[in-house]
Amino acid sequence: MAIRVRRSFIYLFVWTLIALLAALGCSRKAPQGESDDETRIATNLPDQILHHSDIVVTKRGSKEVVIHSVYLEKYLSRDSTLMVKIDALFYDSLGAVASALTADSGIVRENTQQMEVWSNVKVVSQNGVTLEADSLQWDQKRNQVITESFVKITYQGNEQTGFGLESDARLTNFRIKRDVRARIEDAEKPKRK
Repeated sequence: MAIRVRRSFIYLFVWTLIALLAALGCSRKAPQGESDDETRIATNLPDQILHHSDIVVTKRGSKEVVIHSVYLEKYLSRDSTLMVKIDALFYDSLGAVASALTADSGIVRENTQQMEVWSNVKVVSQNGVTLEADSLQWDQKRNQVITESFVKITYQGNEQTGFGLESDARLTNFRIKRDVRARIEDAEKPKRK
């Protein structure tokens, strides 16, 4: 009986020791001299996580863009704000809405004043132009929308497609770079009923 108790005690001691070592091995404390920020960077953890949030981009005190996202992760050390399910409004110099953008995902880099969006990107301007693309970049410094991806622009029944684009945020002055195709609706021809 003493042997069974001793054997049970040894098994209990060994399993407790294994569990304790496993628990200590799974936790990560910052090594001596390493800050929480360095630990966050090393483990790729965001500095902030927000749900249903807005980013307001201004230039000389005037609102240029309001970006709403369903989910947002901010990484301060990388100057990166990752967003999911994006709705953005671009404003003209008078403060009126110039265009609206939707996209599945995107990233904002505040220091370089750039935004990139991808997947199901659509921009609708106040003048009736619709732009669809795989991805877009907005450069605040130049107030320009650019991409190298496939684009489709529709306006009053006309359609232009191609690869690559440079445009202003209002989509009034744009240039498709290559493989341009167009379908122009004849304004003289009566429409079928």
